Amino acid sequence: MRSPTKNRKQDRPVDDFRDFPAGPVVLISPDMRQSAPGFPTENSVFLMAPVQFLTVETKDENKVSSNPLYAAVDLGSTKVVAVAGHAVDDNLFEVVGLGTSPTGSALRNGTIIGVPQAVTAINRAVDQAQRMAGRPIKHVVVGFAGGEIVGMDQRVTIALRDREVQPSDIEKVLQEARSMINRPQAEILHVIPKSYTIDDLANIPNPVGMVGARLEAHVHVIRGSEMVIANLRRTIERSGLLLQEGDLVLQPLAAARALLTEDDKELGVAIVDIGGGTTNLAVYVNGSLAAIRMFPYGGINMTKDLAIVLQVSQEEAERIKIDTLGRVLQKDSPEPVSEISENSAKPDTSEQETQVMDVVEARLGEILGIVARELREMRLESRLQRGVVLTGGVVGMPRMIPFAQKVLSPLHVTIGTVRPRIQGLVERAIHPEFASAIGLLYYARDHWGDAYGEESPGLAEERTPEKPKDKKVLSGSSRLLNWFREII
Repeated sequence: MRSPTKNRKQDRPVDDFRDFPAGPVVLISPDMRQSAPGFPTENSVFLMAPVQFLTVETKDENKVSSNPLYAAVDLGSTKVVAVAGHAVDDNLFEVVGLGTSPTGSALRNGTIIGVPQAVTAINRAVDQAQRMAGRPIKHVVVGFAGGEIVGMDQRVTIALRDREVQPSDIEKVLQEARSMINRPQAEILHVIPKSYTIDDLANIPNPVGMVGARLEAHVHVIRGSEMVIANLRRTIERSGLLLQEGDLVLQPLAAARALLTEDDKELGVAIVDIGGGTTNLAVYVNGSLAAIRMFPYGGINMTKDLAIVLQVSQEEAERIKIDTLGRVLQKDSPEPVSEISENSAKPDTSEQETQVMDVVEARLGEILGIVARELREMRLESRLQRGVVLTGGVVGMPRMIPFAQKVLSPLHVTIGTVRPRIQGLVERAIHPEFASAIGLLYYARDHWGDAYGEESPGLAEERTPEKPKDKKVLSGSSRLLNWFREII
């Protein structure tokens, strides 16, 4: 076997090493030829100089499957958010791609009313995210909040015959809950376990491994509009993305996954997601979902109110709203504002700011009032020891917490943050408007699991500019020879 030459200009191409046999490659220095009996072998490569130690670190062939790229699309009334990331551990994601695109008139109150426009917005957001991630996105979990959403409690029992509860029994009892709903299966979005009972022992969070004669599940079943769900699936498919059963997630549940701890849910908490076209409410008591509600009001209504009061177009009203709220936030900031900026303000700026804030806060008060009334009607106020967690694009308004505290009193009010749950593109993804999108990544990981990295079509191979379509997995000897060629 010929030894590789020292002269790089005369190096043969890597492909010329294909005649080397597969399997481990033994590197032999000149001083080893005499002392090592049985050498050279057919898998030997001769070195030009003696070596002391030689450590070869090859690429793990299972690296891709053990660290899959999870992706999600959050479909809002005013914009689409696409996000991609890697699961670091159970409560931490590395965000590697994030894209946004305005939806224009494609959605109204979270419901798609213009499929072509929605497809265009989704493609733009996904393209941004996959360019940042450096890998294509195909399989996604989709978050939405549109149409009629109904949640109901259900109890289902199956026989065990005095044997141990298996994970398959859990799947069976949850499937029984789905089939007991007298509605088309396409309408059922979530079957969420609240607790289990084995014989006479109730309130069991996880019965796997326990023994009994019968297993009862107390579940919360959430269903949506069949028409809304069908149009949503069609839109995602036309965007060239893969959507499988269970990949549709309600936005308030996704936001809760990113913002709430198990302790929050156990002590009782309400999460309020105020977006562009809808306000979503999810309530957790004793560690499980107690209720979910959606209201067709959001930031768009504030813009419409301003357009009427100021006698301008909605586009101009949106611009005024954003500019004004930004100035107020700057004034409320602890950082001092320069005298130049203060002196350069227009004479009517203060008056306009007051007018805009009055209009916006009036609508915000109405939205929060609806939430407060709903909580009172559900008789859950006294059980929410962790109070209310606010999220969504609207909660970035100035003076949000004190204003909300007045409306939702006596409940404690905070603004949720995803900072403890993410790394990577933190400065961009940390904003409240991306909370549900981040939560969708966790849903993707929980739903797809580790098998996604091996089998799911969503895990496309990494982009390689040199040979994007002909990438091959090299054998151990080929990888080692490539490394060897680099060092001589």
